[in-house]
Amino acid sequence: MARREILNPDIDPMAVIDELAQGAVTDGRGLTLGDVAGHRRDRFFTLWRALHLLGGLARRGLLRPTDQLDVVGARVQDNQAIGVFQAAHVLPCDFRLNGGEKAGLHALFSSPIIAGNVKAHLFGRTNAVHRLVNYVDSRCEDHGWCDAFRVAIDRLVGGAPPDLVFRRDLVPAYAAAVASARDAFERDISRAERGFIDTPALLAPNGLPAQPRGQDFRISDKLKDPRARAANKAAVLQVYAEYRLGPAGVAPAEMAAAARELDAWAELERQWRARHA
Repeated sequence: MARREILNPDIDPMAVIDELAQGAVTDGRGLTLGDVAGHRRDRFFTLWRALHLLGGLARRGLLRPTDQLDVVGARVQDNQAIGVFQAAHVLPCDFRLNGGEKAGLHALFSSPIIAGNVKAHLFGRTNAVHRLVNYVDSRCEDHGWCDAFRVAIDRLVGGAPPDLVFRRDLVPAYAAAVASARDAFERDISRAERGFIDTPALLAPNGLPAQPRGQDFRISDKLKDPRARAANKAAVLQVYAEYRLGPAGVAPAEMAAAARELDAWAELERQWRARHA
């Protein structure tokens, strides 16, 4: 993986802890996963914003049907996290335009203000979540999120409206990727692990799990204890269940306001190019 550009390299541990506490959920054995629902909603809201920005560029002729977009991994990251908690990207990937040397769609923008916003608030956006949540993100990316995002942008550039691309193309494709990744994951759960997953966790009188939660978060057979593997896989299944909710909970009023804002970004880019051509 190419070295990422970290926009805020100085970690404030308390800020990370505060972010993790906002809306955080735990698994059945007391492990804090972070705000998984908020991460899901942020993903769809940011996808909506990205589509409206790129659609605005396409309508102004600044992104053309002849332009080639190649999927690349994330190059920019707004923040970092701590320990087993990772800065999980909201968007599944970035893009290289027309085989250029610079990877990342921010390189498309001539206006430094718009380029900076694209880096910090779209393609660099992350949430602090547990590494098991980031694992699910990676599996969903491999099972279709990245391809779905690229296809959606291709349809925008071909003239399709962003609202239609989001609802008709991107949301169903994302749901299919989640289902595919979850099915593949389910097939790899052994009978012994399934037995442990289906066994309720015992609670102590204080309501906390009676058996301490293991701190080895591998899910492969390299983790020899099947109970620990089962606990980790149960947490992964919990994340998949949340992701099946898609864009539920993203407020329509916020989406409408974001569409106007991102179209304004595209217009500012057009004006910048006109003045500095």
